[in-house]
Amino acid sequence: MPWRCTLKLEKNDILQRLAGLSPRERLLSAGTLVGTVFYGLYLVVYAPIAAEKILLEQKINAQQQAYQQLKKISSEVVTLRKNNPDAITNKDVQSLMAVVDTSSKQMEVKSAIKRMIPDGTDKVTLWLEDIAFDKLIYWLSVLETKHAITVNQIGITREQPKMDIVNAKLLLSN
Repeated sequence: MPWRCTLKLEKNDILQRLAGLSPRERLLSAGTLVGTVFYGLYLVVYAPIAAEKILLEQKINAQQQAYQQLKKISSEVVTLRKNNPDAITNKDVQSLMAVVDTSSKQMEVKSAIKRMIPDGTDKVTLWLEDIAFDKLIYWLSVLETKHAITVNQIGITREQPKMDIVNAKLLLSN
């Protein structure tokens, strides 16, 4: 245990060692102590705050750039809508059920629809029987391109004797 005795410094020992130093060494020791305390406070208090400030400024700049880009795009949309009012689709006017009904009549698919169940205002489930596969795919592509109606789920089974005739279950949505 002799090493404990050498490491143990008491208040009187520190004061005796300090008194044994020259005035210049005391001044340097006090300056070093003050500098160490200020540097520790800088590392513990100021540095994290400064780093957070820089990070927040970067986030604000990124959000301002995104806002400016959105303002630019929205002004372009407004001018395009003013210049071409016919580009607004009938999607705003007709419901999903009405679009499916009218387009199925136009594409001569109506007779194949055996069941139509709405799921809220923006989804509908359809069961189609004995429809030509090519006609079904063409109708679905028309729904997507002209009316922005997408197929969320599809299940297709093929009739064995007739290779191009299928039964399908569809989940369509706006």
